[in-house]
Amino acid sequence: MLEVEAALTRACAQVGLIPHEAAAAIVEACRPGVVDPERLWAHATESATPVVGLVEALRSAVPPGYGRYVHLGTTSQDIVDTAMMLVATRAIDHIAGDIEACIDRLLDLVEEHGATPQLARTLLQPAMPSTFGSAVAAWLSALRSAAEGLRWWRPALQFGGAVGTRAELGVDGDRVAESLAELLGLENVVPWHTDRARVVELGSALGICTGTLAKIAGDVILLSQAEVGEVTEGRGGRSSAMPGKRNPARAVLVVACAHRVPALVATLFAAMPQELQRAAGRWQAEWPTVTDLLRLAAGAAHHARAMLADLRVDADTMASRVARTTEPGEQSP
Repeated sequence: MLEVEAALTRACAQVGLIPHEAAAAIVEACRPGVVDPERLWAHATESATPVVGLVEALRSAVPPGYGRYVHLGTTSQDIVDTAMMLVATRAIDHIAGDIEACIDRLLDLVEEHGATPQLARTLLQPAMPSTFGSAVAAWLSALRSAAEGLRWWRPALQFGGAVGTRAELGVDGDRVAESLAELLGLENVVPWHTDRARVVELGSALGICTGTLAKIAGDVILLSQAEVGEVTEGRGGRSSAMPGKRNPARAVLVVACAHRVPALVATLFAAMPQELQRAAGRWQAEWPTVTDLLRLAAGAAHHARAMLADLRVDADTMASRVARTTEPGEQSP
């Protein structure tokens, strides 16, 4: 939020709405440490937004006469939504990096095990002979598609003023918006205060990524059972009660992250029908929801990367099970 307020000040100064000395003082005040987060959140419940307290703190931090230039022509939702776009963009950079590492590892596994025989299972029962490479290729295709969906999402500037018309800045409103979008590296679009499709698209893309990673992790869990023993995680997975036991810990963590995601995505869908020019409750419900989705997707991608990096494939065990198969759906005694 401080970064958005600072960029807004610079944008207004660029079009001549704020004196440069006032702009410099406001930008200087928009530094971490100037505003106390604890105090900010303590007062947030009074106005159902943290921005009112933020603006008051900034106005108190600049020299007399400059306070009237703080938060010029904007509204609380502009600051929160734009800040959310910045947070999401930076979080996605980390998530995408881990997913790309997963994709690279899957490519290596496909090349290494393209011809490794493996018994396929349908409805958790033995089916027909296949290859481990074909199973990994299916993982790879799904993860590539999920990653593409995440890359497709486009963050956008939120800048509409009190009721989405930019009327407070008159003829300069669109010029400020253009400059602000450029400074923040965001797309400049029509204000979207109660059009929440962009947020739902973000949540959906994160949900697809975590679900896809959890499918891979779930297969690793099944294949690493002692009764199957076709793959194992290379390290970790100790038990407090059974020292000799090896648990697929990273895979379990991926599944745990993904397990919470569907309800969070549903919360964003439920928040879509927002009232008139500003929502009363639904918009506010997005804040912790998006935060949790970003954290869970990041956690799933991080643990999946570690899981795949150390994944050990027992090709001999896979081949022995195929050899014992007599026909589809049956195994020899």
